[in-house]
Amino acid sequence: FISLHEEGSSGINAEYGGIDNCWSKMMNPNKLLSSALRRVSFNGGVRNSLKTNSIFNPRNLNPQRNFHSKPRYNNDHYHQHSHKGKKILGLVGLIGLGSLFVYGSPFTSKAEFKEESEKQLESMLPPTEDDDGKSKKEEEKPILKFKYIIIGGGTAGHYALKAILENDKELDKGKDTKIVVLNAEDHISYQRPPLTKELWTSNDPNVGETLKFVDWQGKESTPAYENNEYYDNNPVILFLPKARVVDISPTFKRVLLEDGTELGYQACLIATGGEPRVLPWAEDVEGVTTYRTVDDFRALYKVSKEVKHITVVGGGFLGSELASSLAGKVKVTQVFPEEGVLANTLPSYLSSYATKQLEKLGVEVITGKLVKDVSNDNQLTVTLDDGHKWTTDHVVVAAGISPSAPGYGRRLEKDEKHGGVIANAELQVRQDLYAAGDVLSYFDATLSTRRRNEHYDHAIKSGQQAGENMVATLRANPDLQVQPYLHQPMFWSSFAGIEFEAVGITDSKLKTIALFVPPEGMDSNNPEYKRGIIYYLRDDKVVGAVLWGVYGKVDDARKLINMKRSAKDVEAVKHFISLHEEDQAH
Repeated sequence: FISLHEEGSSGINAEYGGIDNCWSKMMNPNKLLSSALRRVSFNGGVRNSLKTNSIFNPRNLNPQRNFHSKPRYNNDHYHQHSHKGKKILGLVGLIGLGSLFVYGSPFTSKAEFKEESEKQLESMLPPTEDDDGKSKKEEEKPILKFKYIIIGGGTAGHYALKAILENDKELDKGKDTKIVVLNAEDHISYQRPPLTKELWTSNDPNVGETLKFVDWQGKESTPAYENNEYYDNNPVILFLPKARVVDISPTFKRVLLEDGTELGYQACLIATGGEPRVLPWAEDVEGVTTYRTVDDFRALYKVSKEVKHITVVGGGFLGSELASSLAGKVKVTQVFPEEGVLANTLPSYLSSYATKQLEKLGVEVITGKLVKDVSNDNQLTVTLDDGHKWTTDHVVVAAGISPSAPGYGRRLEKDEKHGGVIANAELQVRQDLYAAGDVLSYFDATLSTRRRNEHYDHAIKSGQQAGENMVATLRANPDLQVQPYLHQPMFWSSFAGIEFEAVGITDSKLKTIALFVPPEGMDSNNPEYKRGIIYYLRDDKVVGAVLWGVYGKVDDARKLINMKRSAKDVEAVKHFISLHEEDQAH
């Protein structure tokens, strides 16, 4: 690394020369030189990923839209430095920073380190000419740079895109592409809640193909947010399906795609969500699947038409809603280690009540047990930790998600307690780099705590706030300033005849105070919980609420949380939110 030979340099010069070399190694550990670029042309790289048959059958991009070797986003400052960088490449080759600015890659792997080291001398020599008399360096393509990059095409990414389009006053819709959306899935953006709810109750006999359902407003809909023309007819947007980002460099504002393509950005959003948690016994077992995407719905819907018994592993929202949706179509067994469904959210008595409602629907619920193994010897056999076994036709693992992001836990700081990428209250991860949705670990300035939330409303609102903050940080709208994310997300669930909405922190470990309206003729030994409100308290202050069978009161509950209302007993909360004057709460 650094010569210690006396004939090198001596005295002060040697000391400073050594420091310069050390600085070079630290700033450039992977030899970021142009000779080691893993460049993939857009015609052969990204563009090939556009040839896809989405379930929504989108014409993903206008076929007349061309890719160019030079950036479609016009940035004179970028090109000036690019030209200058070529001229001084030989002078700064020793530290490798000049070529980095123009063509260098911050993503070179350790495996390539030796090869690059051998090429370092070559990169310091003047450019050579090929048989046509053209400089080899002149043939290298600059990195395509966009104003905004959104990594993730889900709900958070979609609403960030809408916020940018609505607020960036400098976007010229008639010219160059300035926003690129990189979606790992092979589809345009869609919402996930219908995957466990409306799609399973659709009256469309071909719902597995059409994905049509009737929403809560009575309108026919599909999970897709927009039609294909939304992306095709807006030249400002470039939506890339099957574009998986494998790394990100916040320092150099670059993202690296799986095919080796690098893109530059001015502002970037990480909205990658998470991957279904795969349990150790579930790997590579035929007949065992996870459930997260619209493709998973199509596959499981097809299975439900062909088999007699399905086992659902997991007692959270996904597992419980899925078990309820499958009941009546096939025989269902649901198994999980907690003592009741939604045990991490509901008080124990409500968790037990919800579990019984699933059993009344015909679901066999096995609580307090772990699945030890699933084997497939012509038929699937599920084995629990107590030795109990049963055979089944299919197993769905619905055990939550693991947040995922490029550079997660390496270039991006990981929240070891909650999971996710750590951001501040303004949703900023690093300079000009933001996060939103399931992958976001943010500081809740209202409740003075760090949180991560996997619900739909949070994905919408955090995506919107991140999009607005990206516009503000680039000063693309004089009326916008970077703002903290102060929204208290709500969520809802419906299964087995149970419906509720909730807002704030609803952790079953917290103290709760509940008010319920007793139904007529209720047996006190066998209580029925039809309508009521459960308040969640921390330090005797309301931090969350579950509105059980109560509708239109989310904003009232949100106000209580924001006001940090104190509540020590039932009398204190009786008049917080009305359960209708004619009702007698107890």
